[in-house]
Amino acid sequence: MAVTFTNNFKNILDKLESVIETEFKGALPTCVGYEKMHGSQYLRILPESSSLISFTTNSEERQYNVKLIYYFDEKMVNTKTMDHILRYTSRIEALVHDNMIMTLSDSTKALNCIIDSTQLNTDTENGIYTVEMNWQCNHIGNIG
Repeated sequence: MAVTFTNNFKNILDKLESVIETEFKGALPTCVGYEKMHGSQYLRILPESSSLISFTTNSEERQYNVKLIYYFDEKMVNTKTMDHILRYTSRIEALVHDNMIMTLSDSTKALNCIIDSTQLNTDTENGIYTVEMNWQCNHIGNIG
């Protein structure tokens, strides 16, 4: 017997990408996965995990974890460059705060959307500065 399901990960990732692209209007190219990106800055959205929060015979609540990686190609990060990187990082954090509940394409909702940590890094070999943000949300699915 075939299972009826909804690709909740895809719905969540598509909505998150749409919210970010709408905010930045092309100034910050965004992709889901490891698609090849061009330019001096871009944001990569990488699904990491989901974990079961609660389970009933009629539904399940899962927490979805996604890594947002902001790439900035700059060999010498000076004060002006760092200000730009931190401004974009703060803007993404504020955008997530303003979208703590997101309605998905199947009319379900991603709830409690937050960035719970942000890590600033430098890849000295390639001269690329990265900011890794851990985004998460809860979603109730498999409603039946």
